[in-house]
Amino acid sequence: MRFVRRLQIYRVAMPLPADRSNHQRILKPGILCLLLHAERHPFRRGRGIRLRPGLSRATGCAVLAAQGLCVYLVDASGHGDTAGHFSNAETLDSSIRVLSELLRTRQINPANSILVGHSMGGEIAIRLADYFPAAATVALSPAPMILPRQLPSNLLVIGAQFDLPEMKAMASNLLRVTNGPRTSLKDFQAHRAAQKIVAPWTSHGSLIMNSTAVYATARWARAALGSADPPNRLTGAPVAGEELGIVGLIMLFPITGSVVLGLVRGKRAPANSSRTTATAFGFTRSLLYWAIAGVIGVMTVSFWDPQRILPLYTGGYLGFFLLMTGGVLLFFFKSQLDIARVKSPGPLAASLILAALVILGFGAWLHWQLSDVWMHGRHSLYMVPLLFMALPYFLAEEFALGPAGFTRLARRWTRYVLLRLILWLTLMFGILVLFSGQVLLALLLPYLLIGSLGQRLGADWLRHHTGSPEAAALFSAILAAWFMAAVFPLA
Repeated sequence: MRFVRRLQIYRVAMPLPADRSNHQRILKPGILCLLLHAERHPFRRGRGIRLRPGLSRATGCAVLAAQGLCVYLVDASGHGDTAGHFSNAETLDSSIRVLSELLRTRQINPANSILVGHSMGGEIAIRLADYFPAAATVALSPAPMILPRQLPSNLLVIGAQFDLPEMKAMASNLLRVTNGPRTSLKDFQAHRAAQKIVAPWTSHGSLIMNSTAVYATARWARAALGSADPPNRLTGAPVAGEELGIVGLIMLFPITGSVVLGLVRGKRAPANSSRTTATAFGFTRSLLYWAIAGVIGVMTVSFWDPQRILPLYTGGYLGFFLLMTGGVLLFFFKSQLDIARVKSPGPLAASLILAALVILGFGAWLHWQLSDVWMHGRHSLYMVPLLFMALPYFLAEEFALGPAGFTRLARRWTRYVLLRLILWLTLMFGILVLFSGQVLLALLLPYLLIGSLGQRLGADWLRHHTGSPEAAALFSAILAAWFMAAVFPLA
């Protein structure tokens, strides 16, 4: 970023001491907390914005740094390389520790600081009003909460148009208790400004990368710090390079795949092979099997705590759900399972290599440009069990979809979309009826859709060129394990 002159990096890496009156050094070089100083800034140095977990690096940090503000991006406990386990209480405690350390070392001044948070980070930013008298607070789609004893000064609440009803209700309640809207300069000076806006055509997850939300945050920060001028805008398209990079990686996949198949001799099965021409069950029968397996799977994992065995917040639940659902489906597909024999290791080797290259390529690019999807520490250890948990489901899915080919492309994709829809609806049944509490599966729907699309395209290409449902299933299971291990925090 051309407007950045100096970049200093920190991370939270120490548990909360028992005696909070004796704060130890809790910040050390790492990759999770960004401190940015802009070359061209309308404010004096030392004014900072603390971004709670969830705000995109590419849009949020760049725009806020362009206002001449220091930007601290801190991961919560259980995220990235940060030690500890993820919970609401632990996240609040770690936030208090970070702010206390920055205050102790005189890196920040509360009168010149703004707290920004998304989702649970928005809840934490608001609750920090009891501990940290910030100049302003910006909460993007804050999670439902018990309000703090002291409401934040100069509160801006940004909601998503297609957010969950509970999130919309929380945003409206916050505006009501702060007696908003109040947005005059005198209101900011009296620390009583309050406003609620809704970013159009956004979901809960996409809100953090929406330009309306980001520039509203910058405008509110400038007003809270005494400037009525409009925010500095970035020239060009801030995320165009990142998006073009993703497109380039997608275009490289078939070329790389062809090279890998040639190296491992992962040739396509003969046209008359039963493995290639075997048909799946009928359309209606497959949908019925998916509904039965999904209900059994979600009921099984909703009445016990999978996180005790696999401590990934929501990731353990999703992994065991796929295992249970896949096991039931393979029972229905036992006739096809009997003929599923790996005759050549080539296709499986190709799927392993291609999945590894996808993880390295897309993971490194997204981690560098957009968000933290790189596996750290203990997260990587859980990828192996997650792989074996996901494999039965994806193998059953390959059996249900049948062989890949251009002649049946529309029918295959229609069946795929409906099968995934049934799977997601059973997960929503667990949230709304069985009270599983796994609300992240609803909030992450846009990312689940994008991930499912990419996974299916890659698996179809691999199966079309190898004729192996096992290779396609292994490829899909590896990508699913990567998503669960990289996205969900330690519980």
